[in-house]
This record gives sequence, C-alpha cells and structure tokens, in this order.
Amino acid sequence: MNSPSQIHTLFDYSQRRRPYQTELPANWIQTSTLTRDHGQIIWQDLQPGDFAHAIEEEVARAQARGADMLEWKLYSHDEPAGLREALMAQGFEEQPVEDILFRRSDPGPITRVPGLEVVRVTTYDQAEKCFNLALQAFGNNWDKSPEDLLKCALTSEPFWLGIYEGHGVSMGRLSLTKGSAFGGLYGGASHPDFRRRGFYRPVVQARMAHAAAHGLEYVFSESLPTSQPILRALGFETLGYVQGFLRLFPT
Repeated sequence: MNSPSQIHTLFDYSQRRRPYQTELPANWIQTSTLTRDHGQIIWQDLQPGDFAHAIEEEVARAQARGADMLEWKLYSHDEPAGLREALMAQGFEEQPVEDILFRRSDPGPITRVPGLEVVRVTTYDQAEKCFNLALQAFGNNWDKSPEDLLKCALTSEPFWLGIYEGHGVSMGRLSLTKGSAFGGLYGGASHPDFRRRGFYRPVVQARMAHAAAHGLEYVFSESLPTSQPILRALGFETLGYVQGFLRLFPT
C-alpha cells in the first residue's frame, strides 16, 4: 500500500488534475488555476488574495452558459485555508461533508446471497427497475428517466442491479474517468422494504470486480455516515473528506 501522501497525490492526478499537455477526460477543462468537470470546480490552485475574483469569474461563466447552479468541491487536503469562507461570502451554501473511503479494487470472493441475482444493466426492463428503486430510495431527488439511466449504463457509467423475487432491491454505478487509477462508486441505493438483508454488499463487490478487471488499482466512494458501515466492513479506509458548496441561479 502506498503512503497516505502518495495516495492523495494519485487521487488528485486521477480524479482532479492532470499535468500540462496530458490528455484530459472528455468533460474536463483545465486552466492554470482550476479544473472544471461538467458544472463543478474540482481542483484549484489559488492564493487567498485571488479567491474573490476567481469565484466571481466562475459564477459569471456558469451564468453565461445558462447553468442553473455551480458547485465547488473542497477536499480536506486542499491548501491554503479560507476558500470555504470566501465561497459562502458570495452566496454558496455548504453541503454535507462526505468521507472519501477507498481500498484496492480486487474484492476477493463475491458474497452469495440466496435468491439474489446481481446483473449489469443492459436492458430497458433492468433500467426501469433501477428507476423505480431510485424513486423509493431517493424520492424526488432522482432526476434520471429510465432512458437516461440506460444510455448512461451502456456508455460512460455502467450500473449494477440486485434482483430478488423479481424486484429491484439494490443498485449502484461505477464512474470511470479516463486515465484514472480509481473507479468511483456512486448512486448506491437499497429499496427501503429490503434493507438489512445483505442485498447491497454484492452490488459493491460487482463494481469492484469490474474495476479490477479493467486495470483500476483502487475504488473509492464519497460517503455520508449512513453509507459508511457496509464499506468499512469490506475494508474501505478513510482517505479524507470532501464538501461541496452550491450556488443556485434564478431561472
């Protein structure tokens, strides 16, 4: 295992910043001081005297392209201090702090749960089961249609679904960033009626196995306290924490 500082460096290189003239993931834009990924700022190299101007520029840029919000993500190993306060002074609202949990991708033996089938999502019926499960788990906070979910599953972010007696009971997706040593575990959910029955663990392991088979050394998850026990039971360790700061724009 690499040292904590080496893991931080590898994580930043993999998920947040690439050296100059290195090929970037499709959705990244890098400047000398920032990395943008879709509608997020995921890395910065700013001095305190530059905070206010840089934030104003990013807000103006997001509004000019018609965005309805801008998120700025801060990590526990970021320096210098003070950017959090600068963001909040300009109308950004802090989001819950999430632990970054990680481990090597090889899951070892996959847990077998009687009656549970874990499949990679490749059909509309499976995507619809994921959609219905997400509505039960996330309510109105889920904004993908079955069609959106299937398109995503077949292209950039594969999904896995746990099926028990015909019901979608657990799911999660694997985020694959080009050139990264890490696979991201996102979108994890369990149906409220089928929790505490071991149905989510195999979905985690299926994604880990896929990451390992595709040469990714590590997997990670940005996890709230409610999601952490099952990951820690699988050997995940804390790398640090991340907190988003969100600025909503009037429509």
